[in-house]
Amino acid sequence: MYETIRAKRMISFLLCVSLLSLTAAFFFRFRWEQAQRREVQLRQQAYSQLVSSVSSLETALQKARCSGTASMLSQMSAQIWREAASASQALSSLPPETEGLQQVQKFINQAGEYAYTLIGRKASLTEQEYDTLSDLHQAADRLSLELLSTQAALGENLHFPQQAVSAGDFDTDTPEQADYPSLTYDGPFSDHLDQLEPLALQSLPTLSPEEALTQGAAFCGLSQDALTVTGETEGDIPCYRLEGGNISLLLTKQGGRALLLTDGRELTAPTLSPQKGAEIAQEFLRSRGYTNMCRSYYETNQGTVTVNFAPVEEGRLLYPDLIKVTVALDNGSILGFESRGYVMNHRVREFTPSGLSIEKAETLLSPLLTVKRRGQAIIPSAGAKEMDCYEFLCSTPDGAECLVYLNTQTGEEENILLLLTGENGVLTA
Repeated sequence: MYETIRAKRMISFLLCVSLLSLTAAFFFRFRWEQAQRREVQLRQQAYSQLVSSVSSLETALQKARCSGTASMLSQMSAQIWREAASASQALSSLPPETEGLQQVQKFINQAGEYAYTLIGRKASLTEQEYDTLSDLHQAADRLSLELLSTQAALGENLHFPQQAVSAGDFDTDTPEQADYPSLTYDGPFSDHLDQLEPLALQSLPTLSPEEALTQGAAFCGLSQDALTVTGETEGDIPCYRLEGGNISLLLTKQGGRALLLTDGRELTAPTLSPQKGAEIAQEFLRSRGYTNMCRSYYETNQGTVTVNFAPVEEGRLLYPDLIKVTVALDNGSILGFESRGYVMNHRVREFTPSGLSIEKAETLLSPLLTVKRRGQAIIPSAGAKEMDCYEFLCSTPDGAECLVYLNTQTGEEENILLLLTGENGVLTA
């Protein structure tokens, strides 16, 4: 009897020990898997940061090559240095055994250190220094492509396998041979800062829903009974929402200006060219009272073309006042209209006579650039201000294109935009 009880107690004890051991095993297994998932997430974030920083580094190096004034060179050099530091931080979070990691780290360090020596520089770049920037840009461009290729191979979720992966099949021979000094960062101006209030609507009367319906139908080219006022929106530009069939229109309460139009109808096979679509868009604007509008850049997407337009006043393109029009390439109908930039910024401006001629300003450009077109433009700046600039469309020795903006008063470079021309249109960086 006693032996039986003792045996049962021993069995119970062993079962408890086994259960505790199993629970502990599951717990530590869970914590280990949790740590593994966290490590993979950190690597994914680091690689995404690396791709983004190297892409920005490449863009900044290209802009530095295109700069012609000391202030713009210093600004771009500071950006190169910051992006190099960001890329270096991302590299430190990748597995040490990652293939090509040391070569990439060495190049990133070199680019950052070289840019650091150019910050605050007053003198112009020498021919050798331009060549060094060109070498660094070409290397950064190759690295960026390799990183994007590796990112695509890892999949949309950047799933890292257990074995080491490549940071990019990257050759840094060209930058390594440069004589570095020793040490002692999607159309132009489409994302500018808005004003605090819609300037184009000042002093205009407020419409009733019935008046809004009349104006909205006229803008869409429809009969009044084809649309219905379905609601209102608040915010910095209060609007009436008008809908009918596939069409949705936001019409400002004050002034009755079309702010946003969308037509969600199904498209058929394209029969029109993007150029023809742009002509239709410009005629649509003219028929709606938007005169003196100049076509800027465009983008095609799934049977449509979206064109940016800027008003022209006294020979100046007014980039803050952009309007975007989307045209269907199957029948030329208007599928989209967006005028937030125009509504927020358009007004009567007073222009100051230029302090230097456009010919004089052209001599201040980088000697690497060849001017293809020149003009004058108002561009937005930080703090919701605007600048009167000469606009130069230029090409680089390697065939790339850029827009350079020089202040009409001081000749200082205020901005440089790279033109990215693809099969779907022209974007800026």
